[in-house]
Amino acid sequence: MRKALLASLVAAAIAAPAMARADVLLTPYAGVNFNGSTVDHRAVVGGSVTFIGSSGFGLEVDLGFIPDFFAPRDLDTDVLGTNNVTTVMGSLVFAGRLGGVQPYLAAGAGLIRTQLGDFGELFDAAASNLGVNVGGGLRLGGGRVALQSDVRYFRNLTGTDEPLLEATLDDFSFWRGTLGISLRF
Repeated sequence: MRKALLASLVAAAIAAPAMARADVLLTPYAGVNFNGSTVDHRAVVGGSVTFIGSSGFGLEVDLGFIPDFFAPRDLDTDVLGTNNVTTVMGSLVFAGRLGGVQPYLAAGAGLIRTQLGDFGELFDAAASNLGVNVGGGLRLGGGRVALQSDVRYFRNLTGTDEPLLEATLDDFSFWRGTLGISLRF
């Protein structure tokens, strides 16, 4: 037990200087979802907070929201009531640097929350499932502000117990493309 504690303290002491040099990136974004279970392209809004150490490895927390995900564009969205997809993902990030361009790869897991309908007692189906994401992008600019483009693939790993959503969420997946402004702290 003492050896494990000592090894943990040594590892933390070695990692502390690298973490002290970490960049913190706050990135609000907007974009579009496409392919997979997507009925029609819909606007995506969200943001991420990324911590990247001097080695290029880091962690990211991403929150995305897609309103009217399940409604075709030619359908009045009031017919389906509230329908949307919200993603909350934690990802490992690896970023390189090529001058003012920073390519990166990200992969992680988290929550994919789907909601279809909000008609009180008559019909209300919502599910929160474990999901994964994988993708990457580019940051352009080396200063405090950079332009970031990102493409990610999202997929449910678990099914739902909600019978009204079971057919919709079997093999539920989609792609998301975003463009945002990264603020470096």
